Amino acid sequence: MKISARDIDHLSLTLTEPEAAANRLLQLGFNLTPEGVEPRCICFQPDQDDVPNYVELLQGEPVTAVALNVTELEGEERTHAWETEDGFEVDAGVVVGESGGPLPWFAVRHETPDAFMEPEWIVHPNGALAMMAVHAVAENPKAIAKALKEAWSAKVEEVFDGCMLVKTGTVELLIWSAAAYQSEYKAIEAMAPQDLPAIVGVTIAVERARPLQALLRANNVPFALAEGDRVLTSPEQSGGLMFEFLPQN
Repeated sequence: MKISARDIDHLSLTLTEPEAAANRLLQLGFNLTPEGVEPRCICFQPDQDDVPNYVELLQGEPVTAVALNVTELEGEERTHAWETEDGFEVDAGVVVGESGGPLPWFAVRHETPDAFMEPEWIVHPNGALAMMAVHAVAENPKAIAKALKEAWSAKVEEVFDGCMLVKTGTVELLIWSAAAYQSEYKAIEAMAPQDLPAIVGVTIAVERARPLQALLRANNVPFALAEGDRVLTSPEQSGGLMFEFLPQN
């Protein structure tokens, strides 16, 4: 399958216990869409008005996949409806395409992208602004990057030995070797999964580091600090993903 991807639209987490993961994400200071409606989403202010920026939690056989935004797509039509705090119903329509590889991904077309941009959902206690990057680990990052370049019509760059960048829009995909990933995130003793390739984490832009640190301490969430005032939390703290918070001020 080959597409012309506009950007990484969202990250899709299918979990056996999505509500348990949602509770952990609340402890990290994220707002989520209301309970009782699948998917639960962490929504951010997008770079483009018609390309959402979010993380979704679904129930099922565990898999983490990247969703690529496209303008034209035939596939399964999915509808979601949430209710805001003031009782206003928000309806979302999404067309989902077939899954691809070698890293799990699928294409999406949004009929109502503004459904993922409600003001009460894109403002977070931890100061989160946007999903900036998705992190994956592979045995051969160059080969995976080459395959995704062709599948997505993307741009590829070698950041340094053991780290490839795949880019279609604002949100970046960083593909690490196991050794490079574990070295970069040694502050949280990051370990690469046994089954590769795999998506392992995200980078989230936040307003400031100190308020985030105070919130995590208040919620008894362990974290580590890295170069550039980055705040790191391990996969155990979020239900499976490493979170890298990158302060903008």
